[in-house]
Amino acid sequence: MQITNAQLNRDYSGRVSATMSMLIAPEESEAVIARTKGFGRVENFQTQTERIAQGGTGMAENAKTKRDKVELNITISREEQEQALQQTNLRIRTSSVDEKAKQLRALAEKQGGHVRSSTFSRDPDGREIADVSLRVPMKNYPVLMQSLNSLGKVENVSVQRQDRTGTQGDEANAPADISIQVYSQGNIVSHESGLFATLRRTLAQSAGGIMWSLQMIGVAIAFLAPWVIAIMAIVWITKRVIRARR
Repeated sequence: MQITNAQLNRDYSGRVSATMSMLIAPEESEAVIARTKGFGRVENFQTQTERIAQGGTGMAENAKTKRDKVELNITISREEQEQALQQTNLRIRTSSVDEKAKQLRALAEKQGGHVRSSTFSRDPDGREIADVSLRVPMKNYPVLMQSLNSLGKVENVSVQRQDRTGTQGDEANAPADISIQVYSQGNIVSHESGLFATLRRTLAQSAGGIMWSLQMIGVAIAFLAPWVIAIMAIVWITKRVIRARR
């Protein structure tokens, strides 16, 4: 066996992969390939055979067969970097979000999977949301999906899958990703629409209306005051004139 090329690659996002090319004697190729497949899960396996005529054309009955060295090209990557064969998105409605989100880890591990990410949040209205991402082997996917019914009401299930044709791979152990949002409805009446909140807004609106009315009365008084004073002055002068004539 002769290694002709070996390279380790790392991109800007931290993804690491290794590529290797080797030449193997024909009588040893099947054993070497079998041992190589045992290093991990085979995602994609393709073979190609070429027949090249030497010293003529076509295949004669007495033609001799000569097997050249077998070229084996390998790409090795981390399991968590592998693209999922199938992606599923769904929601689960329950009254105890945090507890059910923790139970998802146990369900995934029971089916040979694991939790890739998990977040939890609670808003002022009491609404709780947990976003959990799972990865399990395809062969255990149906059993895991059935077990989710024990956590609450399963809603909005969507599935996307890209079948890999023309290749030989271990699809039974291929990864399937499941993105789950566990949520609760929260308080039926939020803190902004309850009884006290309504009374507070009503009193505030009433006070605002009263202040607006007082402002309008002040404007009216300021507008009418000069005229009232002028009319009273005219009436007073008229009375003095009448009295003087008498």
